[in-house]
Amino acid sequence: MPLDYKPAGICDFHVHIGEKISGYELRDDFPDLDRMAELNGIAGIGTFVTEESDLSLTVKLRKMQEKAKLNFKGKVHWHLTPVHTKTDELFPLLQEGWDLKFYTTYRESGLYCSYEQIEHWMVELSDIKTRMLVHCEDDQIITQASAEHPFRTPQDHTLRRPELAEIVAVEKILNLAIKHTHPIHIVHISSPKAAILVNEAKKEYPFITCETAPHYLIYNENRLSGINAHRWLCTPPFRSEESRGLLVELLQDGYFDILASDHCPFKLEDKDRFKDNLELVPCGIPGLETLYSSMFNNFVEPGIISQASLDEMTIHKPKTLMSCF
Repeated sequence: MPLDYKPAGICDFHVHIGEKISGYELRDDFPDLDRMAELNGIAGIGTFVTEESDLSLTVKLRKMQEKAKLNFKGKVHWHLTPVHTKTDELFPLLQEGWDLKFYTTYRESGLYCSYEQIEHWMVELSDIKTRMLVHCEDDQIITQASAEHPFRTPQDHTLRRPELAEIVAVEKILNLAIKHTHPIHIVHISSPKAAILVNEAKKEYPFITCETAPHYLIYNENRLSGINAHRWLCTPPFRSEESRGLLVELLQDGYFDILASDHCPFKLEDKDRFKDNLELVPCGIPGLETLYSSMFNNFVEPGIISQASLDEMTIHKPKTLMSCF
């Protein structure tokens, strides 16, 4: 792809920016986003607002909206993660058209939301049917796997967060969504079986959507070996070559509604500080800048998918999911 090539109107539905995650400030804020957007043809993003113990969700959202307005020329759709805020307090924000984001893991970070709690939110929001984005990894399976596999090398991350955790959580969340006819969006699918479960559900229930990220289609678990492999730790982890290849086949068959980067860039000094204590390495990698180009270079140019298909998953369909367009 020519270096000056800019597709019109890329929309990345899954971007972490201008926040603190697990106590670490992310590398990028909205001024950085504006520079990346100009260089890479990005028209809009979906980004996250996570409630903090000393800052209400409403106040934090308004602060981030002001920063975005001052520093980013593109559109922003907001995904809200309540930690303490109750449903009635959230209604004014949800009526603005924003989504919710829940995690079925990350108990140690205070983000964990049980299946029972997620079902309670679905019941409480049955009148307005606010879409829920869900990070699907079964916390019980991860706890057991982590106890069985000490974190000695970056590749151990794949054993500590196995595909089974994603598959089980996806199935449970799908069952809840179907039971309550509630719109859900499954984020960053890395397991082929999870993608198949979602696709089967979507055939009958169009309020279910999903995404995968370029790094699960391009890299396999071997990326977690060698020098500075700890810098590539992200969650879910990279999968086996067999799973990566199957994901590409599912991509060709149209299983994913959108492609999104899960852009979550930590500063290298924060990654490197704990390279000898891997449990403390913040998990996340950048991807916004290369969302389109990496897919074009690896899958369009070799003829694996068409450019029309890539445009649908990175430009047109994301816009339909974002109320800001």
